[in-house]
Amino acid sequence: MLHMPITLEQARAFDALATGGTFEAAAQALQKGHTAVVYAIKTLEADLALALLDRRGYRTRLTPAGEQVLVLARSLLAAERDFETACAELRTGWEPRVRLVFDGIFPADPILRVVHHLAKAKAKTRIDVSTAFLGGVEAAFLASNADMMISVLPPTTAGLRMVALAPIRALLVAHKSHPLCHGGRGASAATFTDEVLLTVRGSDPRLGLSTSQLTSTFSVELSDFAAKKTAIMSKLGFGWLPEHLISKELAAGVLREVRWAGTSAHEFSPRLYVRSAPKLGRAGQLFVDRLVGG
Repeated sequence: MLHMPITLEQARAFDALATGGTFEAAAQALQKGHTAVVYAIKTLEADLALALLDRRGYRTRLTPAGEQVLVLARSLLAAERDFETACAELRTGWEPRVRLVFDGIFPADPILRVVHHLAKAKAKTRIDVSTAFLGGVEAAFLASNADMMISVLPPTTAGLRMVALAPIRALLVAHKSHPLCHGGRGASAATFTDEVLLTVRGSDPRLGLSTSQLTSTFSVELSDFAAKKTAIMSKLGFGWLPEHLISKELAAGVLREVRWAGTSAHEFSPRLYVRSAPKLGRAGQLFVDRLVGG
């Protein structure tokens, strides 16, 4: 069995002595007898085989060794306080941390509303939310040991509980002045050859997009959908964007669907995946309830 060279009782006595400067002040602060404090310090010195106090003079001073032991003792007392706080929070049902990874095609607003609610409720849980894209979502979920993820692609990780979320509609779009938006009958597959196809990192053939078979001389992979939208708005290319991200631009006619022989609309089916164990606490379950309930 590991032997602790200092007990919490000794650490408290030593801290009180260093703070108060005298055994009498330490005893008063701890609400203990003078002899109890003296005994705790003497046994601490004996257990450590170190002289912690310079007893010459009226006011007790710490030796250099005592100064270093005081730092360690206070670290131990801080750890005790953290432990007590964590246990108190667990008794309320708030888990220490919740990690969520979500696909960037999923709207951030519902997630931010849950975080806002938890902040207003003064939840004692650290919330870590990060974004990945398509095929990179599961990799980020595993790398961060997250509790849950929102993905439009089925994961390969076993032992996950799945909950379906509201579908997301994506449109194949370009700026209204882009060549692909000219002509009433729509573009042919050959028309795409000399145009810039914009994609997001992590794209996966399992998405089943109608453009996956198109041949384009120029293809640019961007970091996220915000960058992709900016590029499309700048007339630099065409690509798929979630409808919720471009509703205003579509209504204003700045962006238009690219009409062609294939479909220009695709529906994604995001799902919330939660680890079966450990069981979610109050904060994690609130995420599930609010995201599923809309």
